[in-house]
Amino acid sequence: MDLLKDTLDYLVKQQDFKPGEYYGSFWSEKAYHGPLLDWHAGGSHHHRGTASAALCLWQEGIKKNDATMMHNAEEAFDWLVSRQNQRGGWTEIQNNEKPSDWEHTGLEELSTIETAFAVHGLGMALLGGLAPKKSYMDSLQKAGHWFLSIEWPAGSGVFPHHERSPYDTLNAGAHSIESLFLIYKTLKKIYSKTINIFHAGALRGLNNLLKNQWTDGCYPYRDYGASTINYTSLVIWCILNSFDILEKQEIDPDLKKKTFDSFSRASEFLGSCIDADGSLLWEKNETTTAKYNIWTYAITINVLRRLSGKRNIENSDKLFKYDSVCQVAHILFLTV
Repeated sequence: MDLLKDTLDYLVKQQDFKPGEYYGSFWSEKAYHGPLLDWHAGGSHHHRGTASAALCLWQEGIKKNDATMMHNAEEAFDWLVSRQNQRGGWTEIQNNEKPSDWEHTGLEELSTIETAFAVHGLGMALLGGLAPKKSYMDSLQKAGHWFLSIEWPAGSGVFPHHERSPYDTLNAGAHSIESLFLIYKTLKKIYSKTINIFHAGALRGLNNLLKNQWTDGCYPYRDYGASTINYTSLVIWCILNSFDILEKQEIDPDLKKKTFDSFSRASEFLGSCIDADGSLLWEKNETTTAKYNIWTYAITINVLRRLSGKRNIENSDKLFKYDSVCQVAHILFLTV
């Protein structure tokens, strides 16, 4: 079974072209976000899913010179931009179509993670040749200002999970860092618009992130605790994405070295979380609720291979062998 082809075919089939407010988006068979909601309850149109799926279609469309696939990706990005909140972020779209209220204030809360995936998809597609519409430029600029608006305390480099969150959640910080770097770079390269406060905000976030790494190499879920495989890999993924698009002069060499030294420790932690058969040792190392996720295998494989080195490659190969079995089983389960 060709997992990449099957996944792409699945995404193509899931794009929603029914007339109405979701035209161009992607339908997910399972809604999000567990455990706060019944995540089996009917599916959803999810901003982060649309952003990632659209980027996939765009990149594959470019590779295959497939005009239809590129057009459909653009339709998805147009839908995504139309759903941006006027404050600059995006809400979590869930099975009940209500925005998140994580802090039980009764007020709408925009999501850092949701916004970051929207920025990742749109920004990377623009750097990869997507038509540079003014609506895309305006959307990225608004998103950048929204990220800076939730940095709290101001100038601290702490970017929380969502509006009004009192916690320093490290994966949210990493997503914010990548988003601010990507917005800065995309606006500068594609639109000849240099907004240095976005770059400066990302640097503050990176310095805050690094100081919270544990001595064993883990990046905890929050600054006060929770060991995690999921979010250690995700933190690395976000920062590697940032460094991939930045020019040498756009990141201080000492800070970059310090970051990669921390990633070396993180890869040691991830290696210690892999069993002999390639499965992840969840019970010992994942104390958040994010256990047994298939995507964790994929993102850990990704970062270990990008960090390179004999041990990292060997560990990624073990994970890939195990993860392929998991994905096949998952696909078969869905089709039963």
